[in-house]
Amino acid sequence: MRIIIIFIITNIIYASNARIMTYNILNYQDDNSRENDYIEIIDFVDPDILVVQEIISQVGFANFKSDVLDVLNPGSWLGATFTNQSAQQDIALYYKQDDFSFLSTTTINTAASSGLRDVVEFVMVHNASGIEFNIYGVHFKASSGDSNASQRLNEATILRNYLNGLSDGTPFLVVGDFNIYSNNSNQEPAFDMLTGSTDNNNGRLFDPINRIGPWHNNSSYSDVHTQSPRTQSFGGGANGGMDDRFDWLFVCESILDQESDMHYIEDSYWAVGNDGNHFNDAINDGNNSSVSNSIANALHNASDHLPVYLDIWFDDLFYNDLGIIISEIMPNPSSVSDSYGEWFEIYNTTDSIININGWAIRDNQNDYHTIDNGLTSILIHPGQFFVMAINSDNYINGGLYPDYEYDNLYFSNSEDGIVLLDTSGAIIDEVHYSSGWAFQSGVSMELHDFTIDNNASINWNEATLNYGDGDLGSPGTNYDGTLVSSDDDIQLPSEIILSHPYPNPFNPLTTIDIAINVKQYCTINMVNINGEIIDIIFQGEIYPGNHQFKWDAKHRSSGIYFINLISNGISIKTEKVILVK
Repeated sequence: MRIIIIFIITNIIYASNARIMTYNILNYQDDNSRENDYIEIIDFVDPDILVVQEIISQVGFANFKSDVLDVLNPGSWLGATFTNQSAQQDIALYYKQDDFSFLSTTTINTAASSGLRDVVEFVMVHNASGIEFNIYGVHFKASSGDSNASQRLNEATILRNYLNGLSDGTPFLVVGDFNIYSNNSNQEPAFDMLTGSTDNNNGRLFDPINRIGPWHNNSSYSDVHTQSPRTQSFGGGANGGMDDRFDWLFVCESILDQESDMHYIEDSYWAVGNDGNHFNDAINDGNNSSVSNSIANALHNASDHLPVYLDIWFDDLFYNDLGIIISEIMPNPSSVSDSYGEWFEIYNTTDSIININGWAIRDNQNDYHTIDNGLTSILIHPGQFFVMAINSDNYINGGLYPDYEYDNLYFSNSEDGIVLLDTSGAIIDEVHYSSGWAFQSGVSMELHDFTIDNNASINWNEATLNYGDGDLGSPGTNYDGTLVSSDDDIQLPSEIILSHPYPNPFNPLTTIDIAINVKQYCTINMVNINGEIIDIIFQGEIYPGNHQFKWDAKHRSSGIYFINLISNGISIKTEKVILVK
């Protein structure tokens, strides 16, 4: 059973966050003088997807990867299939292959002449969640004036019509250098075409920070300007100081929905290095309060645009209801300091013995601990409470007698969470609490009913019993001080039990459960259909209780295999499994 409260935003800690950046890198083909600047900037931002404009031909595409990205993170980056456009300047996308996969590149023919750039559609997949989404790389017609604004409108119209034709629910971002000077519909109708509401809003674009207005040469919008970080003329590009918002990351409406499986992380949007204090000035002039002098200089020297990024949350959470719940939490002891006296309790609601060895605990600050006592098993019997604490020494932890000591994990006194994960990374249970929950200094919060859906703070109570040195709580017992059951009530199996493996059929991982009545020497072999031993899953002494093993058959071919359990040299149990690939 998992616990989710209205503070759902804390869930971003446990799923994957990805940083998407757009950057006009100013006529790059193989400019060795700027490559160290790019490396420093990308190292500082640490994006996971990078869309660049003004890369010159396949040569520039290859050189930027080899001379910048591969120097910074060898083996991490791949490039999406590159489209060499008729215009001199091209658009490219690079991505970290551990986090994303690339599916396809499509050109949207927005260019009215050979001197303009088409929009490029990149279809991507987030590996951990399997979420598929589109990124559109844009570089509209540059320069002011009615004729240029008219060409931008034509480009924007073709793009909006294309986006309107996407299937309902398709998540997408449109990023790049739009060269749009204003939201004024008379001067820049392209902006309304992209962001306005129409009969079909599938393709409507949204500014994640909603900083829309007459931004051109307007100090009120100095914090979102992206061009130009220079006031000197060198190396090409514009040099008018920071006074235009040309570079954007627009998103579709669903990405702004905080309950969506893929959504924008609030307050993560930033024009890198823009501290709001360099209107009509160079980004490295005087003090820059948002970045170091070194980064400011790199931004100044690398391009006549600032890079812009935002962070996206992908829901790659998965759950496994094994019947272990978090039943009591002491986040703020008073008899001793937090670093000595914090603890929490879990409870086995099932009628089976559960082995938690190899499970993990984490909190909302990404503190993490793997549960491991150096043995093969940490068993929790049916109806048993199990107390985990930051310190197991009852002389200094406030008089607590925990079952397990963890480290690298501290709970906030006001708002935090505890997440319990099994060996596969699935969430077994999670609690996210706030200062409005039922606890105070020196008082634990506890569940009184383990059968209800504990998805709200109202189901938690303040402890009333004293323990140890005077704090209130019921560690290891029911809230009224009684045990729900005791180890004396647990009946071990009368014989060795080899349960049916699951899943079965499987690909490529199956789970093997055995129950042992007395300590004995066991071997678990995997045998092929010819009777040959192909893998030894376990060999050694096993203590009484339930034990779980995994067989990973990713290097085996499809077919029938047998699990053979041998006790004290005698084959006693066999189970058939089917590998399907």
